[in-house]
Amino acid sequence: MDSKKRMMFILEEDYYFITIKILSILTALECDEKPFEDHRKLGIIFEFIKDEKNFNFLQKLLNNKELDLFDNERAIKIFCESKLDVSVIKRVLFFLEKQEMLELSRSIKNSNINVMLKRVDKFNELVNEGILDDDLERCRTVKRLIPRLRSLKLDTLQTKIFGYNEVEKWED
Repeated sequence: MDSKKRMMFILEEDYYFITIKILSILTALECDEKPFEDHRKLGIIFEFIKDEKNFNFLQKLLNNKELDLFDNERAIKIFCESKLDVSVIKRVLFFLEKQEMLELSRSIKNSNINVMLKRVDKFNELVNEGILDDDLERCRTVKRLIPRLRSLKLDTLQTKIFGYNEVEKWED
């Protein structure tokens, strides 16, 4: 039975994995000072920082290098997976709010959930021990590549990464 469980385990669907990545994103974007606007953007960022290959692909997309057919397929896959991640990320955000690690608020302007990180000892220990250094560095690089990431609208972020026409086609 144990081998069957190991075969069925997928790291990207592990709640601990997702929680660490979300906390890393929020820390790198300094969301303890200003809130992260629109939780749905976390799905896109999560997809690009969860592994080195996706992170390198983000850099290729942002540098407007020529994409071949396989790159377009990969971009579509990442886009779709980011949309699927949002419901799981929302569950993790509600759990973290109950743990008093962050504060969620509904934006009156656009009815989205904004996320504010609270500095707590549990998470500060992880940061100080250096366990999250790789994740934090990737997130900081994404922050440098995409200015104002914390406050960008979802549509603007999708346009910057995937291109306007492509995203519009995929969503229809």
